[in-house]
Amino acid sequence: MRTLLNNCRIVNPYGEMPFMENGSILIEDGIIKELGILDPTIQVDETVDLSGETVLPGMINAHAHLYSALAVGMPFPKGNPTNFTEVLEQVWWILDLALDKDSTRASYESGLIDHLRHGVTTVIDHHSSQSFVNGSLQLLVETAEKLGLNISGAFEMTDRNGDKIFQDSLEENLTFHRSFIQSDTVRPLIGLHASFTLSDESLQAISDALKNESHWGIHIHTAEDKADQLDAVNRGYKSTLDRLNHFGLLNKNSLVIHGIHFVEEDLKIIKDTGAMLVHNPSSNSNNRVGMTPNETIQQCISGLGTDGMQGNMLAEAKEGTLIRSGHLAGGETNVNYAELLFNNNPEIASNLFGRKIGKLDPGYAADLAIFDYTPRTDFNENNWIGHTLFGMETPSDVMTNGIFRIRNNEFIEIDEKDILSNAEKQSQQLWQKMEKIL
Repeated sequence: MRTLLNNCRIVNPYGEMPFMENGSILIEDGIIKELGILDPTIQVDETVDLSGETVLPGMINAHAHLYSALAVGMPFPKGNPTNFTEVLEQVWWILDLALDKDSTRASYESGLIDHLRHGVTTVIDHHSSQSFVNGSLQLLVETAEKLGLNISGAFEMTDRNGDKIFQDSLEENLTFHRSFIQSDTVRPLIGLHASFTLSDESLQAISDALKNESHWGIHIHTAEDKADQLDAVNRGYKSTLDRLNHFGLLNKNSLVIHGIHFVEEDLKIIKDTGAMLVHNPSSNSNNRVGMTPNETIQQCISGLGTDGMQGNMLAEAKEGTLIRSGHLAGGETNVNYAELLFNNNPEIASNLFGRKIGKLDPGYAADLAIFDYTPRTDFNENNWIGHTLFGMETPSDVMTNGIFRIRNNEFIEIDEKDILSNAEKQSQQLWQKMEKIL
């Protein structure tokens, strides 16, 4: 199948051709073959005139929590959490214990269409449904495939709900890994909640289980709060990462999330192991846990995630820019959040999936976000950051693997209203279960 997209503004940050007006994109079998000024007589199966619309690469969320999709508007906790661990205990550890198969499915469906609606075509998810473990990651894949997204999944292992759930979670990760490690569109990772919710015995069990596996990587929260680092020190380690590294759990496929309270030794471990950091500014601000230092982001392979806050990566990049700006003096350099989104996230995803994802270059997956955007100021190769973060909002069309999933603002072969109606129903039942657990 050869598709030609004509008459579009190509915005390809950090790609081979970063910007072009009135360009064309040739797609063959789900892969970008050529782009630029192309021969108008080229033989194709379909030609689409985009009438001057702006094409961005399909975006990547490098750390999502789809299981929190039904949390929007949920009742406030009965207590008044005063620190990070209390927020976990009174909110998120109640929610993930209340999820069953039906509410998990509704979370996946509504969370993924929110991502797709905002031009996000690859989601690296960190899942937790502690009462629905077996088959939960298979359900994630089925949902993502129905919607056409690239998906990475991992199940959060933790000791907080007893040994049986820990063992079931370990087996779920291993089964998922073995089933999909050869897939082009599914990337299994091994999920751990955080160091401070896992004993040394559990970390050793995970390490032992991975000795006969290949191409694995872990996905884990690290040093999000000082409590995580303090727990590791109290157990006799220099830091959270020192503890994980002691058990041989860090490698070039590993995602370490947050890193707000890393110490100098942690940055050396990141460099030595090749592990990748994912920064989540809106979540960090919401949880009041601090802000990942500029130096940490600059010294690591650092991507951008939402930590379950939203599916809109342009908004996340904008909010990250503003949150950090509020803590800087005049003239100080901010983190380039557009670079995290459009350069580093594609690097992370391409490494994990083993194929080129996240840019509009030949050989990359034809994942596109197309915006019907009429700028009120000049739009050129020097000011695209301003337009993408502060002008553009929701794409009118989204394509994954060369197939339109949204066309003229309408989902194709997806009943959005039915998905959202079911999500509303499931959310009410979920909140009632949470009330009983509390």
